[in-house]
Amino acid sequence: MDKLPAVRPQVDGACHGDGAAIWLAGRGYGELGPVVAGHPVTRLADADWYAAWLRDASPEALIVSYSDKRAGQRLEPMAGRFASWDRRYPPTERAGRTRGSWTVDTVELVRRRSEEIERRVCELVGVSPQDVGRLRWTGRAIASVLETGVHARRDSVTETPE
Repeated sequence: MDKLPAVRPQVDGACHGDGAAIWLAGRGYGELGPVVAGHPVTRLADADWYAAWLRDASPEALIVSYSDKRAGQRLEPMAGRFASWDRRYPPTERAGRTRGSWTVDTVELVRRRSEEIERRVCELVGVSPQDVGRLRWTGRAIASVLETGVHARRDSVTETPE
């Protein structure tokens, strides 16, 4: 959802995943909050958070997190996604996080945790990472949202908020 600029949640003071959960709740989809709240890759750097999340994550939460690691503007292998992040936010050699970058060790830790999520999701659904792909209709659905700024709800069609 938040890969599309037309529907990117704008929730003051909330981080990426929590902002998406709040945005969904405000549109009548509160039950999806726990599924999307843990998806940001930045959460994987927190050892305590990650251990608890991995232990308790629903299959849906695992799938959303995995999807986030594979989908930029296009679906790509996780190695490609990490290469893109490395180009945009080069890892640093020193401890501590600077704006948009992690240490080399943190990047490797997050990569391994992402691979664990990939392994679990692929086992769960019985596919290999190479078999993961977008369905034919997703391109048309994404284009429709971008063109019209309108998306369906359970009970109506609503304008995308500005």
